[in-house]
Amino acid sequence: MRQDSPGGPVSEPKRGEKFRLLADELRRGIAEVRWPEGRLPTEQQLSKEQGVSLNTVRRAVDLLVNEGLVYRRQGSGTYVQAEQPRSGPVVGVIVPSMTYYYPRIIAGIESEVSRNDAQLLLRSTGYDVAQETQAVESMIAAGAQGLLIVPELAARSDAHAYLERLGLPLVLVERRFRSGGDIHEFVCSNHAAGGYIAARHLFSLGHSKIAFLARSSPHAAEVAHGLREALAHRGLEPAVDHTAGRWTAADAESCLDRLLAAGCTAALCFADREATLLIAAAVKRGLSVPGDLSVIGYDDEIADLSAVPLTAISPAKQAVGRLAVQTLLRRLADPDAPLQQHLVVPTLAVRESTDIHSP
Repeated sequence: MRQDSPGGPVSEPKRGEKFRLLADELRRGIAEVRWPEGRLPTEQQLSKEQGVSLNTVRRAVDLLVNEGLVYRRQGSGTYVQAEQPRSGPVVGVIVPSMTYYYPRIIAGIESEVSRNDAQLLLRSTGYDVAQETQAVESMIAAGAQGLLIVPELAARSDAHAYLERLGLPLVLVERRFRSGGDIHEFVCSNHAAGGYIAARHLFSLGHSKIAFLARSSPHAAEVAHGLREALAHRGLEPAVDHTAGRWTAADAESCLDRLLAAGCTAALCFADREATLLIAAAVKRGLSVPGDLSVIGYDDEIADLSAVPLTAISPAKQAVGRLAVQTLLRRLADPDAPLQQHLVVPTLAVRESTDIHSP
């Protein structure tokens, strides 16, 4: 199994993470009605198909049982929990991935849809514009009355016109136009605030030589903006400011060289994976994290699985999902109501990768 990120596939999951990724894949299969008869493949079949151990399969299925998505029937197998017919509006949900970042948003959406007796259609696009277009068309054909969508805005030269042409009430999720022409409802994490919060935490620990390191992403620039603003308020600027494509271990080594040359004592990395690569490079050099270098990750998806558990900025993903549904249902109930645009401030999860700087 491989894990998708907003920038594409990343490395193989670490030990202790595989069962979560398998659970995400099973959720996706349930949402896509991959097993129309309602019975999941056997544990042995899943183990063989997914290339994981039986113990990993059992842990993943246990997670879905606890969530009420499936149930075990002694001597028969594992079955999808049948839902009662719902009478509320049909909500189409289009996300780019079901294996990284978005599962918690989907969980928030599902809980709010269920609470309002609405119906859910769910599709993943793999960050592909053509698949996104097909998903929208299929949902409209299936009777969707409104859309929650994570659109590939940067890939469309006519993004404004494209959304207008859809002709359905819609709410953008974790995407927005940053211009005066932004007349669409959205619910997004305030990633600039996330960068600001990270800087404030490092200041509280006595750090002033702070680096910003990131992979390319729609959100990296926002995080950097928040960090820079916090530094500017103290008359500072990032000691190192570097954004690149998908990182490798060699990229992390190069970034570490730049940090050490600049005398950095702390770094904010976008995202968790990049932070774990940086920590691995530092430990390989004999440096202590956080003794010699404090590191903050971003996304809080795999932060607790790092060799040194990562302090991380944690977007409130489930809250974003719930609020997106509330915003859309309000629009469906009152088409003439004023447009709403929501920014949800992330939180800080403090773990072991940051500590007081002792000059």
